[in-house]
Amino acid sequence: MSWWSARSRVTQVVLIVMATVAIVATIVIARLVSIVSEPSAVLREDTLIAADAWDPEPKMLAAGLGFTNIIGIPGLSLDDLEGTRTQVRLAGGAWNDVTCTAGDEPSLSSYTSAAAPEAIEALYGAPVYYSDGLPIEFSWPVLPSTLQPDDFAVTLNDGAVVTPLVAAVWPNFEYNERSTVVIFGYFGNRLPPSSAGAIYPIRVEVGPSQTPLRLAGPQGEVVDAVGMSAETRGSPYTDPDVAPQDRGGPILAAAKITRYSSEGDEGPRLFSPGLLPNHGEALYGERAQYRLRVLTTGGMTPDGVRGMHPDEFERFFRVIAVDSSGAEIEITEAGVDYEIDGARLRVEGLADLGLRQDTYDECYSEDKDNQIDIILSGDEAAMRAITRVQMPSTGEYSPVYNPGGPGAVPMPDVRYSAPSPPIDVEVYQGLDDPLQVTYP
Repeated sequence: MSWWSARSRVTQVVLIVMATVAIVATIVIARLVSIVSEPSAVLREDTLIAADAWDPEPKMLAAGLGFTNIIGIPGLSLDDLEGTRTQVRLAGGAWNDVTCTAGDEPSLSSYTSAAAPEAIEALYGAPVYYSDGLPIEFSWPVLPSTLQPDDFAVTLNDGAVVTPLVAAVWPNFEYNERSTVVIFGYFGNRLPPSSAGAIYPIRVEVGPSQTPLRLAGPQGEVVDAVGMSAETRGSPYTDPDVAPQDRGGPILAAAKITRYSSEGDEGPRLFSPGLLPNHGEALYGERAQYRLRVLTTGGMTPDGVRGMHPDEFERFFRVIAVDSSGAEIEITEAGVDYEIDGARLRVEGLADLGLRQDTYDECYSEDKDNQIDIILSGDEAAMRAITRVQMPSTGEYSPVYNPGGPGAVPMPDVRYSAPSPPIDVEVYQGLDDPLQVTYP
């Protein structure tokens, strides 16, 4: 072989390698661009890792209107806080003027729960304008690739049946969540439910579609959700003077205690910065031995805007245990050892909110999803004695609000969504069988 022929072959090999590298780089870049530019596509990936199921049987646990008008407000920007505040308030949304710890940079969510059309398009696949929010809770996690807005039919109290504009698992993006779907559309108004002209959902049903919504179960079973339904609790815009039990605010759909694990407590990297890791181990280290997770019907917050803090167990929650004599023991304080038939139980604090910090202020970023974890330590026998979790929402206990709540300083003559009623829900004992789903 001549020197020229050998050099030609080397050149050919080099060119082939360069072309291959270029193709691979193009594919990688295209994939990265797709992820950055289409977060809604990432949310539709069917990845479940130790995702919680809440009942052995597949069903719709709850559904209901959370708030109206504040999703898809044009012109929201941190670069123009004064103009953004005006736009939010004109739409009936809450606005908090926040003071942050030195060095903290507030996000838009520190100021308001309203969202811009561009944000909804990125997460849900299409923009909406001055839209309403309606969370739907299932007993099994959904397969996001099968989720479409036309899967749902929302029946209003005037008989109209409405199809949502968009649907997604956001903000329940972590791989061990995804049993809540949030839909946006036009589902009601802010008139109190007792008044003429009040419009609100009374029923939500899963209907047939080209890609029927599917749920994944703990034993590898996958089922169609078509036909599942739930009656709503009516309007969230109840009058301020109604009895506490008649308030239209968020409640708990389910609760479950398991041995602690951080498996699946992660999500697509695109959404993780500033929010994850927020699991019990990240906040409490080896003290995270058990997890009492609650499934909420709204993004429960102290005022409708500010995030809940990991050290606020005592402000909102109470856990009930029953000893061998049938006596109830109220677990009301964090950091205190309780004895139940000689076994120890201690609340370490809350998790699945945001990052661990030394202190928490108005700018604390939390995920405002439909899971809140009460992290426990102690003896297994004490954990088996837990029967109920409560959010009394009255007296020394503060109520919670979904993101349509009033904020720290509500505007006069604006009707915001109501505080929570007293809440009392049975705890599913998952110490032997945690009812968790991994897919595929």
